[in-house]
Parts: sequence; C-alpha cells; structure tokens
Amino acid sequence: MYTMDYRAAREYVDRINSRKGSVLGLENVKNLLKCMGNPQNDTPIVHVAGTNGKGSFTAMLSSVLSDAGYNTGIYVSPSVFDYNERIQINGNNISDDEYAYEIGQIKKCIEENFPDENEQPTAFEIETAAAFAFFRRKKCDIAIIETGMGGRDDATNVCDNPVMSVIMSISMDHMTFLGDTIEKIAACKAGIIKNERPVVVYGQSEEIVNTIMKEAALKHSKAVITKLAENVIYDCTETSFSYTDADAHKYKDMRIGLCGTYQKDNCAVVIEAVNILNSNGFNISLKHLYSGVARATWNGRFERIGKNPDFYIDGAHNPGAALRLRESIEKYFEGKKLIYIEGVLADKDYEQIEKQLAGKAEYIYTVTPDNPRALPAEKLAECISVYNSNVSAVKSIDKAVEMAIDKAESIEKESGEEAVIISFGSLSYLADVKKAYSNKII
Repeated sequence: MYTMDYRAAREYVDRINSRKGSVLGLENVKNLLKCMGNPQNDTPIVHVAGTNGKGSFTAMLSSVLSDAGYNTGIYVSPSVFDYNERIQINGNNISDDEYAYEIGQIKKCIEENFPDENEQPTAFEIETAAAFAFFRRKKCDIAIIETGMGGRDDATNVCDNPVMSVIMSISMDHMTFLGDTIEKIAACKAGIIKNERPVVVYGQSEEIVNTIMKEAALKHSKAVITKLAENVIYDCTETSFSYTDADAHKYKDMRIGLCGTYQKDNCAVVIEAVNILNSNGFNISLKHLYSGVARATWNGRFERIGKNPDFYIDGAHNPGAALRLRESIEKYFEGKKLIYIEGVLADKDYEQIEKQLAGKAEYIYTVTPDNPRALPAEKLAECISVYNSNVSAVKSIDKAVEMAIDKAESIEKESGEEAVIISFGSLSYLADVKKAYSNKII
C-alpha cells in the first residue's frame, strides 16, 4: 500500500495542475481508470452538465436520495469553502486522510504506468479518478457526478452506462474551450448523453433545447424537458410552488430551502430525475422528495451570511448567472438600496455581467480575488464605471467588507431606507468574503 499525508497529496495535485492545467479529452483519464480497475463502472451514476444550476441540482437530489436511505456520493467543482467539499458522501466531505489515501494510490499507479509526462493525467483527471475510487470503496448506492467544463471531452465523461444524464441551464462561458456560439456550447454539453440512456433537460431557449434534442435522437435517448412551475410564492427563506411532471403527475406546495428565483426551475429537474430513478429500480417516496428538497443547502448560491444589514453571497460569474441574480434582486429587494462587492476572473465575460447588474447598485466595491486568473480590482472598477460611477477599487477583501457594512449602516441612518449587501462574482473568493464578514462581526 502506498501512503502519503494530506499535505503531500495536495502538493502533488497542485504541482500537476501548475504543470498541465486544463486539457480536454478522455484518453489519459480512461487509461488511468483502466489501471485502477475502472471504478467508474461500479457505482450507478447520474451525470450532470450545464453552465449554471449543477450545484443546486446536485445538492437537492443528493439530499432526496440520502433521505430515502441511499448512500449517496457527489463530485463537484470548484470547491468554495473547503477544498474537500468537491468529494462528498451524504453531505459529508471526504476526510483529509481519505483524500490522501486515494491520491496516494493514484500517484503509485501513475509512477508505474505513465513514464511519459505528456501522457500523465491532469489534476482534474486525478481527482475525478479519486472520486470514483472513493465511491466504490465506500460502497455508494449512487453518485452524482458534475462535469468540470463542457461535457463531451470532460474527464467525467467516462461512464458508458449512467442511470441518466442531466443537462442544466446553458449560457456563454468557457468559449475558448467550448465554442463561440450557444449552439456549439450546448452541443458540447450534450455530449454526455449516452446510447439508450435517458436525459433530463432544463427547459430553456429553443436553440439550446433543439441542439440537445438532436443529440438525444442520435443516441436513441429518451429526453424529458422540464416545464414552468406554477403557483410560485417567493420568500427570502424559502420558495414554494407546484409542478406538473412529464407524466402529468401534480406536485403541490413544494418547498425549497435554497433561495433564488431560479431554484424552482432547478427543482423541476430534480422531480423529473427522481421519476427516472424510480423507473430504474430506486424507491424514492413523495415524502423523501419533499423533505429532501426542503432541507437541501448549497453554500455560495444566493446565501445570506448576515443580517442587519442583510449580507448575501452569490457565485454569479457568467452572464447567465448574472441574469438569474438580477431576477432574484428584483423579486426580493424591491425598494431597497443595494451595495455590491465584486471580484471576477479575467477570462470571464465580466462586461456582460456589469450590463446586467451594475446599474442597480447604490455603490460598488471591487476586489481582486486570490486567484492567478483574477481580474485586477482597478480594471473591473474601470469597466463598471461605464454603467455606474459610484465604484471604488479596494485593496483587500477585509476592507471591502468593512466599507460595504459602513455604507449600508450610513444609508439606513441617514435616509431610513434599508440597504442590502451582495457579494458576487468568482466562486473562488466567496470563502474569503465569508471569513472577512465573520471577523468583522466578532
């Protein structure tokens, strides 16, 4: 048995990530998994692609499955508040020792079978393989696997016979890798659809759905497209709605603990997915469906981290997510003064994000995330100034949080109007915002 500690395991993965970065394609990861005995084939898989909504779908469905008594693994990326949250079972992160064990076994496998560095797997491929091996070793009944980027050539796309594929909301993102039109991006993500295996599709624009349906037809895959929710009631703590599924069954008074106007649409995908699971030998009752979606949590997605003033964080890092954040702002915060803290990555379409959101804020503070791909705060402020002149670049996240709270308190004291702080942009800096807020209020 090859062993290493957690620090050594992380350093090993980080070194490979620095050397290789992101490389799309399946040959290397398939070769790695073959050396490991193909663990991806030993656990039933729900495979999820999409630009936005993957995490919320995964959180809700895993909560439902756990409530129904199934040992449920999830693999997600990126992590937000804890590195190990990318691999979980029943809502519990993989431990440091378990992570180190899996990476140690893979390192040994690579050293013995991949002498040529050019043929060695990437960091994402290694962690994907580690997740599959962990779920097999822990005898998971099912695992929900999110794509990292795209679909067809993503390292997770190695399961030939998943229980189902799921394609969430799609928008323009990662264009350098996935294509410069929405149809090309949709076609790439539809590449996770497998022969004669069902797919659930988030109901969205005609050009996206038609692209996905063409791939489903080629694969002889039964496709279910979600419909609009009914009788929707929004609240800052929960959303309730009714839904009629593809088989005309009605679900009344569904209640979701996740905030955001879009969560009802993500939940509709969960409902259709549960139907397919039940038709494939699973036994998930209505009680477990209702309780599971009600108790689901997902950090960093329209999450309230503080009150007086209300303080929210959200991972709106592309135009599609920005539109959904705008819809939530308009629904929940009408008549309130908005203060933003923003930090984005340079390879994102941040100008389109600002077109959606900047004009709604009373004041905006920009920061530079601790990420090698980060856009400098000054450059983001310059972009924002076209749409809102009340913007300042701030040297640190701690200072931005302090200034935003002071601004909110000043607005409420001077005008009597309620102010809300929203920090959004790259998921990679939300943990730092949350930590800065905790330090401020202690």
